[in-house]
Amino acid sequence: MRIGIRTKLLVLLVLMALLPLIAALITITETARQTSTERYGEEISKAASLHAVSLRISLGKDIEKFDNQIQYVPDIVKTLGGLDKPTDPQVIEAIEASWGASSDTLKGILANDLSGRLRQIQASDSLIAEILVTDRFGVLVSATQQTGDYFQADEDWWRGAWDGGKGRIYTPPVNFDKSAGIWAIDVCIPIRDGKQVVGVAKLVLNITEWVRHLTDEKTVKIGSPPIPVSIMLVRRAGEIFYLDDHSENGHHASLDPRSNVLDQWYGEIAYGVKPGWRFTDKGMLQGYAPLTMPDKIGVNAVTMPSWSLVMSVPTSEALRSVYAMGFNVLWVGLAIIAVIFVFGMFLAERGLVRRIRWLGAAARNVTEGDLSHRIQNGGGLWRLHTADEIDELTDDFNRMISRVDKTHRMLTEANELKTNFIRVAGHELRTPVAYLIAMTKLLEKTDDPARLQKAIGTMGAKAQRLAEIIDSIFKLLPGQGRTDQVQYADVVLSEMLEEVYLDCKAFMDSRSQKFIIEVGDDLPVIRADRAKLCDVLENLIINAIKFSPDGGTIRLIAGKQLGGYVTITIEDQGPGIAAEDLPHVFDPFYSTRDVMKHSSGDIGYQKRGMGLGLAIVRHFVEMHGGTVHVTTSDKGSVFSVTIPVEPLAGHGEAD
Repeated sequence: MRIGIRTKLLVLLVLMALLPLIAALITITETARQTSTERYGEEISKAASLHAVSLRISLGKDIEKFDNQIQYVPDIVKTLGGLDKPTDPQVIEAIEASWGASSDTLKGILANDLSGRLRQIQASDSLIAEILVTDRFGVLVSATQQTGDYFQADEDWWRGAWDGGKGRIYTPPVNFDKSAGIWAIDVCIPIRDGKQVVGVAKLVLNITEWVRHLTDEKTVKIGSPPIPVSIMLVRRAGEIFYLDDHSENGHHASLDPRSNVLDQWYGEIAYGVKPGWRFTDKGMLQGYAPLTMPDKIGVNAVTMPSWSLVMSVPTSEALRSVYAMGFNVLWVGLAIIAVIFVFGMFLAERGLVRRIRWLGAAARNVTEGDLSHRIQNGGGLWRLHTADEIDELTDDFNRMISRVDKTHRMLTEANELKTNFIRVAGHELRTPVAYLIAMTKLLEKTDDPARLQKAIGTMGAKAQRLAEIIDSIFKLLPGQGRTDQVQYADVVLSEMLEEVYLDCKAFMDSRSQKFIIEVGDDLPVIRADRAKLCDVLENLIINAIKFSPDGGTIRLIAGKQLGGYVTITIEDQGPGIAAEDLPHVFDPFYSTRDVMKHSSGDIGYQKRGMGLGLAIVRHFVEMHGGTVHVTTSDKGSVFSVTIPVEPLAGHGEAD
């Protein structure tokens, strides 16, 4: 299926507009969400901390007030002070057996003056749901209503407040008070006559009334706009014993701690001692603070369990304004996209589609073989007289066609060079082979020993020439034997140069040429492949012999360079290298464009081979991590080989 450029541009414009909008919306919403979350989190944590402190202070004051109310009622202290003998256990057992609403003992206790005093205290404070008083032995003395037992000394609350006779204010864990029928906080206060503990009073405080009294029965709210907060009081084990829920679920404040445990009760909220806030998996933002009592109130030590006050709001409520802002940003962004889309399509049609069609037409012309075709960039007010990427593409297209045209011409020339190479190769290889074949036929008909010996020597020279040509070709081919690896060894350059000189001396003597070697005193021992380095120098010296005239001088200079390199320079007195040939002298099989100058004969002045020698030189030098350069003039050429004293990284020694 073909999709036009207009459709693609349409999709591109929509994506280019939508993606930044979506990214911006996500960024703005996420930033606002984090900011709003931090703000609400800090506010709800602060509110939880303030309410926890208020509850602690309120409870402390209430306990202190109740202590004063009970402690300073003269009749209570006087009556309890006189009860200094324990009740007979059998009597206690008999009363316990008949304990109930019809019990005469219970009726007497509820009707005595002390119980009346206690009911007056209860009536003065709506937080108090029940009061009872025992003597120092745990026997019930007075109460505001029917209790569950007559003998209280076996109850945890009594033992905690009695404290072995020392007395302390003791508050057991929150529990459901059966006689009062509420979830309550029991405040157990020792009653003293001087320093002596003569009894224990138990006040049952209604949790719901206590928390509502603290908040003045007003719904607690945080943030701006304000959000109603649900308040929970939680045991250290995680059970919720009070919940004032202002969420969409409605209001309910009476719970069973045995079946209502706060979600995700672990970490700082469960074990921490500092206020904080968190998110829950059920989408709630919660602030929490520990609620602990002072160690002492008045003269009494205090033992109370630690609670946590937890405030909750739905995260969706806290982030409602953020979501509303995101919705508004979305509508504004869509309106901007519509404007951008209309304007973008206009620009796309005028500035892109039409000009791309020009490029397409030009490409078809080039495909049909018109390499002279070029695109002319047009103008227009809509372009604001400035170049853009299409203009650059057009210029690149024109340059590409120019290079293709140039490459086409170069390929034509290269094809001509290939033809010349085939002719040269045919000449270089066929001449020795033809000579060998002819000589073998002639030698079949002669018995002259002298002639045979001369012919065999000539045939050996021709065969040696063939071997040299084939060996040169194979030296350039990777993977042939070990020619693609460098066999590093210590090389004394002065000794190697002497060896190369002796190998080439016979050719120089035949031309009456001089060979001068100049070696610096500080020439180091280098790590190199001796055989390959010898090939490099022999090829350069043989070329110098070929192109220097009879009686000429060839100079070799070797010296140490900065940076851990040595340079070997070979100077000849030849006619120099033509400017058009200079860039190609190191290319394989390149030996000038004049095919007729090639010769497969012995070394002679300006006789040319197959163009493999210098290619081998560059190949072997680069295998060492070195370089080879040439400078030339009509007075001769200078070839310089530079190689490192030690192998470079990436040119490590062969295994």
